[in-house]
Amino acid sequence: MNRKACIFFLLTILLSGTYEHAEAQFWKKWFGKKEQQHKRKPVQHKKVEPVTKTKPPEKKRREIEYPASRLKSRYRVDVLAALYLDDLVKNDKPVYKDKIPEKALQGMDFYQGIQLAADTLNEKGYDIDVYVHDITDPSQTPEALIKNKTLDSSDLIIGALQSHEIPSVAAFAKKHEINFVSALSPSDGGIKENPYFILMQPTLQAHCEWITKHITQKYRNQNVTLYYRTSASLDDLVYHYLNSDDSSVQYKKILCNNAPDKKQLEKLFDSTRTNVIVMSIMDIGYAEALLKQLYELFPAYHFEVYGMPSWRTMPSLRKPDAYPNVAIDITAPFYFDLSMPADQELDRNYKKEFGGNASELVYRAYETMVWYSYLLRRYGTIFDNKFNDNKEAPFTKFEIKPKRDKEDNLLYNENRHICLFKYQSSSYMVEQ
Repeated sequence: MNRKACIFFLLTILLSGTYEHAEAQFWKKWFGKKEQQHKRKPVQHKKVEPVTKTKPPEKKRREIEYPASRLKSRYRVDVLAALYLDDLVKNDKPVYKDKIPEKALQGMDFYQGIQLAADTLNEKGYDIDVYVHDITDPSQTPEALIKNKTLDSSDLIIGALQSHEIPSVAAFAKKHEINFVSALSPSDGGIKENPYFILMQPTLQAHCEWITKHITQKYRNQNVTLYYRTSASLDDLVYHYLNSDDSSVQYKKILCNNAPDKKQLEKLFDSTRTNVIVMSIMDIGYAEALLKQLYELFPAYHFEVYGMPSWRTMPSLRKPDAYPNVAIDITAPFYFDLSMPADQELDRNYKKEFGGNASELVYRAYETMVWYSYLLRRYGTIFDNKFNDNKEAPFTKFEIKPKRDKEDNLLYNENRHICLFKYQSSSYMVEQ
């Protein structure tokens, strides 16, 4: 990879406290009539042929039509992320030498992952130019980049964007037939009929569908309790995802707008077997209170609780004596195992370049950049029919599939790879 267009050392300076001039070009700003009766005359009964009901013709699925892919000698990848460079750098000098402000940490981690990926691709001889845009600069917002035609020559756009920033870039990508990978947010931004929009972080609906399928297979003949509440809009949405018309799970439901009492709960649970519960509760604090209640009210019972993706940051999961009789299952799309060679290599490179330990977002940025660059290099600009080729994805074997609505209309492409973290007594295991 061309050093002039790819390697960006500016943020490395912020961590090391030194400043070096870099040759890299840097773009600032990162889901009826009565029958007559005849008297005296006998009624002649005619043989009536049975009426065969014809099924309405099935709606034929509209296949995605992509243009021909263009193979090129060099490819351009544009990365959009929030770096806050105007706050971090003044007069070409880093403002913060020891600690980066909280608001800039995500962008920094994502950038570091992109930089390490660029180094790896360069070593492999990839001819890819990487342009990074700091979207917190008013002149480099997604709208500004589109208006100024900065992205017109892009072959791939990778965005670490928030939900409200997604629609404009997705519309641009569809119009110009450029793939746009949303690498950070689980929100689809209301995108429809856009085969060029790729959502890497599965939606909340995808997590709920995975949980439903998993429980159907594992607890087919067992009662499952569903905790839900209508007082929180997001929790109510999760409840409807889990309890949809297509759901094959028959739940015993308990409303939890307020914490249920022991009399309500003891009708649901059995002391002689493991009690399976799905908690459609997104709020971590309230979820912890409900888990604590299970242990305090039923210390001799055993529980298997399926929680929400937000629970992975739950502090009590690290406490060995928090809920000793409760196993907690949490879905997640990413898992990075430092016992694996590829993960270890990235960890070593990170320590060498930046010091400290790489965050999950560093790994996510790295593998997104590496895998999609591989797809570009092998299949050209339109690689959307080749998502099953994930052997070059460093860590996660992504499952990119078309997301469709109830009428089977295409919405976008979504990563459906989900693994299960099982926590108990401060330790955990991962099922992939």
